[in-house]
Amino acid sequence: MFQEIITGAGHSSSIDWWALGILLYEMLYGRTPFRGKNRQKTFSNILNKELTFPSSIPVSLAARQLINALLNRDPSSRLGSRAGAAEIKQHPFFHGINWSLIRCTSPPPLEVPLQLIKKDTTNTKDVKWEDDGMLVNSNDMDVF
Repeated sequence: MFQEIITGAGHSSSIDWWALGILLYEMLYGRTPFRGKNRQKTFSNILNKELTFPSSIPVSLAARQLINALLNRDPSSRLGSRAGAAEIKQHPFFHGINWSLIRCTSPPPLEVPLQLIKKDTTNTKDVKWEDDGMLVNSNDMDVF
């Protein structure tokens, strides 16, 4: 939710940059930055709560600065409100990214390879079905 919507003050495209800040925060910290115990408290937090970054999760200074700039409560001062995406792309967090070639770039390899977990079939029973989809012997089935 955006503060501009909560206050009914109207909004511009700068709310998209607010949304990007929320997304980045949630991706890096695993929670939303302004969550309250109920909807009213969440709205109050969006309007008034200071943005904090959990120290238990190591996130670069550049990432925290980017999020802080995207979650600026003043829409006219919010990162991206003047020059759009070009302004955001120039932030130090994105240093080293060649934006003109980004579509041609392969993603980096994962640090920890994904492993597929095989389904445990040791305790499963074979079930026989008739051609019309009816269970042949339902007494063998444990239901619940």
